[in-house]
Amino acid sequence: MNQKAVTGAAAGVALILLMFGAIVVLPMSLFAGIASASCVGRGPGVGAGVGAGGDPDSKWNAQQRDHALAIISAGIEQKVPPRGWVIALATAMQESALKMYANDNPAYPRVREISLSLPHDAVGHDHDSVGLFQQRPIEGDGGWGTVKELMTASISATKFYRALMQVDGWQTMPVSEAAQAVQRSAFPDAYAKWETDAKTLAVEIVGADTIEAIGGLGSTFASCGPGSFPAVPPGAEGWVNPMHGTKYDLVSPYGPRGGALHAGVDLSGADIRGKPIYAAADGEVTVAVCNASNGNCNVDGSPSIGGCGWYVDIRHAGGIATRYCHMLERPYVQTGQQVKAGTVIGIVGSSGNSSGPHLHFQIHVGLGSDDYPHNGNAIDPVPFLAAAGAPL
Repeated sequence: MNQKAVTGAAAGVALILLMFGAIVVLPMSLFAGIASASCVGRGPGVGAGVGAGGDPDSKWNAQQRDHALAIISAGIEQKVPPRGWVIALATAMQESALKMYANDNPAYPRVREISLSLPHDAVGHDHDSVGLFQQRPIEGDGGWGTVKELMTASISATKFYRALMQVDGWQTMPVSEAAQAVQRSAFPDAYAKWETDAKTLAVEIVGADTIEAIGGLGSTFASCGPGSFPAVPPGAEGWVNPMHGTKYDLVSPYGPRGGALHAGVDLSGADIRGKPIYAAADGEVTVAVCNASNGNCNVDGSPSIGGCGWYVDIRHAGGIATRYCHMLERPYVQTGQQVKAGTVIGIVGSSGNSSGPHLHFQIHVGLGSDDYPHNGNAIDPVPFLAAAGAPL
């Protein structure tokens, strides 16, 4: 995210969410020689510098940068030094151009069936290879893992790193040799041409000047919490835009959608992942949980997954409630906590039933003491907040 959290390389922390289901935090002492840094949104997400959300001058689009952040995050989780990130990124650039590949090769019907049913950016047909690293799954003739695992960026990257770390002397090998020791490609010299691009993308995502400036991996991990962001003062009516200060578009309005009620609004933008979400008014937190149907909110969701992911409900005076869905990580508030309007309650992500980073925001009215928010008491947040002096 672009929100500045710290100034100076020796202070604060930067955070990355690993899609494999863990939160990984980079201590800022890790970035020796870096003048400043920001909190890092998770992968797929944004980095400490321009982030994975999209640098207009980058040759990689937002989805490719999301995959790159997932690869870096997996490396951090495995305590792989930055040289390993470069090798992994160069490998994925060569194998897939940082695209998540399905495979439609009719010679491998099970791989074809599964891979095409999973989220993907492109379709290939090289043997039974899938994913960012073109690894061969057990449903075909390979042994890297299941198709689903290999088409999950963080898991496939973790498998790559574990294989790399079994290679004696990989840290001092040329990129092409280290990558080839893992991949055993028919084109062993092809990885070398991606080394510069891999270094450039890695330093963009973590916000360093050079890959050498990142240094080694520290062992102290701590979280960037709500203190990374200033509170927002409410308007005259006591209400706040929950995405105050963030550039976004209202990409899906309240109303019928796909034969059902879309009971809120979706707010999204090119650089929205990891941005702060604010309590829209004073109230009590009644829900702060993960309800993704797959049980894991620490990965990006998909339309095939049910639930809000990490989400928060807040009960306000006058029988009003607000709901904030698809957060990137565990909310910054707890059930029963009293919050003020403008308090940071979490950050934008894509957990649960979600096709990309956004805030799904709902307002519910007419609730009695024992009522709960549901479609029957949801209203359109746009006119409500406009009337309350906090327009979306």
